Amino acid sequence: MEGEDSKTLNIDEFETMFRRNHQFLCAVAMQYVHDQFAAEDMVQDFFIDFWQRRHTIQLTTSFEAYARRAVKYKCIDFLRKSAVTEKRNSMLAALEEEQEHHDEQEYNEIRHQRYIKIVELIQKLPENRQNIFIMHAVDKMSYAEIAKKQNISINTVKTQLSRAYSALRNHAILVLVAFSSLSGRF
Repeated sequence: MEGEDSKTLNIDEFETMFRRNHQFLCAVAMQYVHDQFAAEDMVQDFFIDFWQRRHTIQLTTSFEAYARRAVKYKCIDFLRKSAVTEKRNSMLAALEEEQEHHDEQEYNEIRHQRYIKIVELIQKLPENRQNIFIMHAVDKMSYAEIAKKQNISINTVKTQLSRAYSALRNHAILVLVAFSSLSGRF
């Protein structure tokens, strides 16, 4: 095509150029991208670009030389963009991992603070009610076992536990609301 005016290129001539050079240009692209599908995409992009700009392209060398150089630059651009994308993806993965670690630490810290608050609330209960609550909630003792051990009636155990749970529930809700507003998610 050297010396030919590309402005007069018609679709039949273009198709002939495509058929004559497609495999050769795919082989050129394969040298750079090492991926058959990517290489075919590079060559296809070249031909589309060449067809769209056929009125403005002035060939000073043969079409084959021009096409080889253009495909080579498309491949280099593709590799550059792929490297940038890969670098961004690895940076994003590292940031996500760091954020997950930070979130986990924050979650554990908030759980620990809640635990401390609950223990503090239990310690604020009257001593007898506190003992009954611990025997029931921590030691998993039945009402009858607690009553026997404390030498009180089962109804007294139920009343003490009801008052303990009520007090803890009221304070615990306030604690949870306070932690929820601090963390914004719990």
